[in-house]
Amino acid sequence: ERPRPPSSLASGRRHPRPAMALRLAAMRRFAGIGDGMKKLGEGAKGFSFATFFEEKHFWKTANVGPFFLALFFTPTLYRSFKDAYWTRQLRKLNTEEIISDRYEWLKLNMLKDEVEAELLKQVPEGGVKPLELGPALPP
Repeated sequence: ERPRPPSSLASGRRHPRPAMALRLAAMRRFAGIGDGMKKLGEGAKGFSFATFFEEKHFWKTANVGPFFLALFFTPTLYRSFKDAYWTRQLRKLNTEEIISDRYEWLKLNMLKDEVEAELLKQVPEGGVKPLELGPALPP
């Protein structure tokens, strides 16, 4: 006989009430989202740039905090995105250059090994005799 999980009932079925309770809690929690989205949509429909940037409205009643924050942080954000972009591009280029250099090094060493192997085949039996420029003792 299989062991039953601790949350199971004597009949082997799970109790349905926790799932229903979670579903009910979720429905209560997210029930007001539709109304909030409708209000947000109505606010966006009623927004006019001409009205917002009218001098009297802009300085007296408009919520200008987000506008000035965006204006203030735009150079910093632009510079940060630009630096991140170029850092990534140069890292990629650096990796490509390293791989290219390794292939070039490998190609040169393979050529060097082939030349050495060919020269070793041409060595005479006794080896290469040392070159004498003159007699060891004067005449």
